[in-house]
This record gives sequence, C-alpha cells and structure tokens, in this order.
Amino acid sequence: MPDILNLTIQQTINGVVMGCLYVMVALGLTLIYGVMNQINFAHADFVTLGGFAAYFFVQWVGGAYLLSIVVALFTGALLGYLINLTIFAPLRERGDELRPLIATIGVSVLLENGALLAFGPVPYQFNSPYDETIRFGKIFFTSQSLLVVIVASSTIAGLYLFMKYTFTGKALRAISQDRETAGLMGINQKFLIMLTIVIASAMAGMAGAMLGPILVLTPFAGASVIVKSFAIVIIGGFGNMAGTIIAGLLVGLIEAFTTQYLGSGVIDLVVFALLLVMLLVKPTGLVAEKKEENV
Repeated sequence: MPDILNLTIQQTINGVVMGCLYVMVALGLTLIYGVMNQINFAHADFVTLGGFAAYFFVQWVGGAYLLSIVVALFTGALLGYLINLTIFAPLRERGDELRPLIATIGVSVLLENGALLAFGPVPYQFNSPYDETIRFGKIFFTSQSLLVVIVASSTIAGLYLFMKYTFTGKALRAISQDRETAGLMGINQKFLIMLTIVIASAMAGMAGAMLGPILVLTPFAGASVIVKSFAIVIIGGFGNMAGTIIAGLLVGLIEAFTTQYLGSGVIDLVVFALLLVMLLVKPTGLVAEKKEENV
C-alpha cells in the first residue's frame, strides 16, 4: 500500500477518534440550546469533573476503567441536576433569559476554582489499561481509541433513538418547537428541562472519562475541548444534532491532517478560520436550523 494512502487512513482514524470526543461534548451544548435556547458555559467543567471522577475511581478505589466511565456519567448527571435545582431553575422562574446565561459563567468560574483548590495545578496522568496497539500493516491504533469510538457511537445512537422514538424524546422536541403550546398540551416543562441538563451533563462527564487518558487532567482540562465544541455547534448549525455530528467529525479530521502537514501549533488557527468562513458564507451552518428538526 502506498505511503500516502497509509498516511491518509492513519490520520482519518486519528481524526475520527478525536471527532467522536468532540461530538460527545458538543451534543450536550446542542441539546441544551435546542430545548432551552440557552448556552451553558459551565459545560466544560462537567467534562473536567467527569474526568477526575473516573481518575479517582480507578486510582483510589481500584475500580475498572470501563466502570469509571459509568461513574463519570453519573457524576456529570448529578452535577447537572444539583446545579439546575439550586441555580438555573430558580433564575428561569423569574422569566429573565439573561440571568441564567450569566449564571453559567459564574458556575464555571466556581467549579474551575473549586477543582483547582481540591486537586491543585499539577497535571494528573490518567493511564488507561487499554493501551494495547492494534496493527494492520502500517496502520495502527490503540484499543483505547477503539473504545472511544465504540462508546461514543453507542451513546450518540442511543440519544438519537431516545429523541426520535420515545415519548419523552418527542416531548423534548415539542418543547424545542413551541414551549407555550407544549405546556398547554400538559407537557411538564420543568421536568423535561431538568432532564435535558442532566443528559447533557452526563454526556460531558463520559467525555471527560474518555478524554483523560488522551490528555493530562487539570482543573481546566475541559476548556481544551469546549471552545472547539462551541465552534462545532456553530459550524454544524446551532441546535441541530445531525449538523453537530457532521461538524464534530469534520473538525476532528481537520485537526488530524493539520497536525500531520502543518504542525499542532496551527490547529486552532485552521479550525477557527473554518468557523469564520462558515459564518460568512453559510451562517446557518452545515445543516440549517429548523425547529421541527432540532434535537
């Protein structure tokens, strides 16, 4: 097999792995925006704390890494539930859309500094037991990368089926289309908004558990992916799940090939150049926002 073909396949695999992680994080942002028409700036910290929950479960408790992903899921879900219950929900009841948005910034600062106080600034090396290298000729990837793709794909597929075919998922889509009419039809908006935040936060926690072995863990680890995740949501089309998935994989591939040919130092330059071009050429994103198709 020619070297250029090997290289293309190798970088495509690398891009898909990172793209899956980006999609896991970005879908939470998309879900919240699609249902609530709101941006959650604290989403990055759910990624970070999910990663730390998985790390300490493995290192201190001696638990299995696969089970640590479940622990990170529940950690993210619990954080999302508690923060919504104590901060976001009371602010939404006042009818001011700006206050919950500002509150997400405050919660992010609070969680980051709390993590800094608890864990310190020293990076934590999260080693996965799935570090075996799988080779097909000159093409190789680790079993951790394969695990990331399997878990992310299963989660994304599960979310799609949930939103498409369950009564609760259809109710969430109804709220995203017309909250007032959905309320008149007896749909419990408070519960479904809470559920939206819990699902999004749980996915962020899972992403943190899978991101930990790829990057070192710090109190600001989530920030390394959240900015790109915001870019992915915009490139894909704000609030659209299909667009977010396509954009996430696209950004992962761009990052892999940019690293190969231009160096890692210009990754952000290329990604955000794409974002600016998209805003200029097609501001609606890859998949234009349609309320009936959102989330």
